[in-house]
Amino acid sequence: MIGLQVLKTVKIPVHYALTKRKLSILDKLTAKTTYTIWLWSKLFDEHDLEGSYADRSRFYEQVKTKTGLPAAMVQCCFDTASWMWKSYRRQLFEWRRGMMRTKGKWREKLLKRQPQKPFSNGIRRKVPVWFDYRIGSVEKSRIKLSPYVARISTLQKGVKLTIPLNPAKYHFDLLQKGELKSFQIVKLDDKYFIHVKVEYEVPDQPVRAVRGIDLGVKRSMATVLLKPNQPLRSSNFLILQDGLKRDSLNRLNRRVAELQQARKWEPLKRIRHKRRHVAEYFNRLSAKAVAETSNGCLVAVGYPKHIKYENYKGNDKAFLRRLLTCWSYGRIIRCIEEECTERGIPAQAPEEHWSSMICHRCGSRNTERVNQSLFHCWDCELWYNADLNAAINIGSRFLAKPLTRQGAVDSPKAGNEQAREITACEPRSPYSFRSESKSQ
Repeated sequence: MIGLQVLKTVKIPVHYALTKRKLSILDKLTAKTTYTIWLWSKLFDEHDLEGSYADRSRFYEQVKTKTGLPAAMVQCCFDTASWMWKSYRRQLFEWRRGMMRTKGKWREKLLKRQPQKPFSNGIRRKVPVWFDYRIGSVEKSRIKLSPYVARISTLQKGVKLTIPLNPAKYHFDLLQKGELKSFQIVKLDDKYFIHVKVEYEVPDQPVRAVRGIDLGVKRSMATVLLKPNQPLRSSNFLILQDGLKRDSLNRLNRRVAELQQARKWEPLKRIRHKRRHVAEYFNRLSAKAVAETSNGCLVAVGYPKHIKYENYKGNDKAFLRRLLTCWSYGRIIRCIEEECTERGIPAQAPEEHWSSMICHRCGSRNTERVNQSLFHCWDCELWYNADLNAAINIGSRFLAKPLTRQGAVDSPKAGNEQAREITACEPRSPYSFRSESKSQ
């Protein structure tokens, strides 16, 4: 069976016992590589380079003579500068295309998001470089201080710097699992970390069903399991709540507000990243829950592209805009893709345009959202949970045959919320009568 190749980057801290001499050498080396990247970036801007081999050969000797770095390091710095400029040009192209098709308040908001050239504000921090086998390696060590070390070429010819690492059990297991490809030296808050690329193979699972996922602002996500030629049952639906995450973040927000009012800056500085870490922790837990229940499935996560641009200031949706400011849907999608890939589960992130406004039974757009959670179709008189309706539409895109709801199926419920909302709405569809009789 052909396995699925997984490429993962693990962040390992440098050992606290690193000597001052080695730390000084490391500071000079990272400063020199950052300066070299800046030189290449300047050449990209002045001569409109494309990042090809001919462009590198054209200015290679000039950059090498000016910086004094080894040949392999100069090439790695060129690759980093080339990646930065390709990313900038791609973002600039998308920004210009967005400016051509937008107008009004959205255009004014997009005008402030124009991409900036690399190093447009000067050199404010050290830019990491990917070190390959020619100039460095991460390998096992024989010393008791650290089980792994990083060996890096220095500015002196033939002299290598040995940096002891401080891996945890998670890092150690991952390094033993796969093949070490390349690594970066990253300086963050006056501390050095080694980012190592690890590649390993996981068995590829056969796809027998599709799990559609709709991300929510109030709820974490709503999922539905779609099987070809099989009707939907209540066991196919799952709604993940994030009440514990909201409570933890609200508690931290209150703590931050108290410290700000009391002007206690030292304890405030210690917890400045804690809210982001808490949000990342709960997002990872939700992603693991999805991956563990999706064996043999294709996972389709709806990507709400441009949703924050569409809800600009002045569109009479202040409450929704306030909710969207705290919604990190990009991070949630990335976590789901990573967790699924590690288990050999394929994951896709299609755009979710109109998924919450199209009736999954008849395909009509003559619909309405009675409230944030309830969906109503005027053509087939379907009353349904809005998030689950969107999840069905997202997952149905990957089915060979379009999904229809003409057969008798169970009504998906989010606790007692769906039954309570259907009871309060008139007129009621025949489908809702049938599902209530089954539940009794």
